[in-house]
Amino acid sequence: MTVSVIKMRLGEELFHIVKPVGSETMGYQPRMRGRGRRFGRRTMRKTSSREREEQQNASVFYQEPEQVNPSEVSLKVTNALKHLGDQRFPLPPYGEHFQRWLKDVKGILTEFETRLVDAADQEYRDNAQKALATVQGGLNKRIEEEKISGDSSLSLRRRLTTIEIELSRLENEYNKQSREIRRRQERVSQELQQEIDELGRQRLMLLSRRPNLLGRILKRSGSVVDEKTSSLQSKRNELGDAKSRFNKELKESRADHELKRKRLLNEQEVLRTKLAEQREDTQDDALEIRRRTCEELQQAINDAVSRSMNKST
Repeated sequence: MTVSVIKMRLGEELFHIVKPVGSETMGYQPRMRGRGRRFGRRTMRKTSSREREEQQNASVFYQEPEQVNPSEVSLKVTNALKHLGDQRFPLPPYGEHFQRWLKDVKGILTEFETRLVDAADQEYRDNAQKALATVQGGLNKRIEEEKISGDSSLSLRRRLTTIEIELSRLENEYNKQSREIRRRQERVSQELQQEIDELGRQRLMLLSRRPNLLGRILKRSGSVVDEKTSSLQSKRNELGDAKSRFNKELKESRADHELKRKRLLNEQEVLRTKLAEQREDTQDDALEIRRRTCEELQQAINDAVSRSMNKST
């Protein structure tokens, strides 16, 4: 018997209606949609964190240890030590440079001892510790000397600054004193010159007048003129003395200023010379002792690798 399947959707339900062809509907059978597993669809379950951790640990695979070539390692380490042995530092102070340099050297030795454990025997460690102790002592001494020199240089620079301030103050005081002397000289000279001018006018007036009979008899006219002439000459002499006195005062002030200035300049030159000498002494960045230490460490590493390779063969 021929049948046909008719699918109908009512709401959320899907119905399959089966009926014979050419006949009336005989009935239907619903297919429920719900939590049940559908045909052909895989179910997915969320993996817990513990299961993920176990899977991750299980995925770690075994790795063979890296093959280390002793010759390559020793060459790399000795080249690094040679570079450090030739390293120069910028201007002082060198204390921080020394500490950083020593830390770099120890870091290179640690790399050698880590990668070539068998080669870092007791003999190597003794030689390396001896070299490090020697350079550490030398650098500590150099740092202490640099500190003492730095304190001395600081004291010298402070004294130089004080001298520069004293020179400036001395120059200002001299200029102020010179202006004051010249101001007094100008004032006194101006007052005396005014008196001289006035006496000169009075004398000219007396000379231009005709003496009367009584004046000629008593000779008053000549005596007054002589008096004015004497006063005029006295004021002129006083003006000359005042100029000489002020010039002498200026000269003495200048001499005293030059004496004090020369003393300060001499002390300034001495201090600058000492600073220059200390600056030359502090230019030593301990290159020789650092280079010698790196050469000793290179030899210790080469000997240690040779001993290790001889044992293995």
